[in-house]
Amino acid sequence: MAGLDALHRPGLGAVGPGPSDRPRRQLGFVAALTYALLLAEVTYILLASPRFAVREVLIRGDADLAREVARTVSLPPNTNMIRAPVAELKRQAETIPAVSQARVRRGFPNRVIVAVERREPVAVIRREDRTLLVDREGIAFALPDEWGWGLPELVAPHIESGEVAGDEAVGEVALLLRVLRALGNDPDIRATRLQLAADETVDILLDSGTMVSLGTEDRLAAKVKLLAAALEQIGAERIARIDLAGPEAAFWEPVGGPPPTGAR
Repeated sequence: MAGLDALHRPGLGAVGPGPSDRPRRQLGFVAALTYALLLAEVTYILLASPRFAVREVLIRGDADLAREVARTVSLPPNTNMIRAPVAELKRQAETIPAVSQARVRRGFPNRVIVAVERREPVAVIRREDRTLLVDREGIAFALPDEWGWGLPELVAPHIESGEVAGDEAVGEVALLLRVLRALGNDPDIRATRLQLAADETVDILLDSGTMVSLGTEDRLAAKVKLLAAALEQIGAERIARIDLAGPEAAFWEPVGGPPPTGAR
């Protein structure tokens, strides 16, 4: 029995590679080497070949804004397409105050595309030689030849220089924007000018020519509601000035004369 068991016990030679396996292993090695060389060649072409150098940075968006961005966004000569720092280009574009958002992508084989969106202004700070546009978040920006016609003008003690710099100026703009939002979209109370005084009282010039003395910001919603009702009942063309500083004692002055009896 011991002899029979020995006949069925495999020896080391039964599991080792035979002579016929060597060509197969050599073929696999050659295939792997060829693949590695091809991969290295493709990597070189993509990352180092001048054929994939960036030839153009294309700016897409509003024409005036695109010109401003083109002055700021740049790449070193012969920058490789794959290595082009798209995050840095996005950062460069968004340092421009007029840009609300920038998106950057590669356009193979030789182009980088920067798409920019401009901030939408809701008001202006105007001076003789310059206009700053102001968006709903209070961010001020300028664009060449953009004067913001049709937008309400903001005036306040700390933005008289035509700039929004410093906490006081930023706070003044924020307050006037809150008043502007409270006026809403009613065409009868569309504002041409909002002016903040040093005592934080607000005067509003409406498109109709009516001057509104709003007083301070307190009870703002009630004052705007009262203004809308007065304009509807009396007519904006009849009111030269309306004082809403104290809603319970509001009064109006007619165009061309003193207030009629009972106008309070």
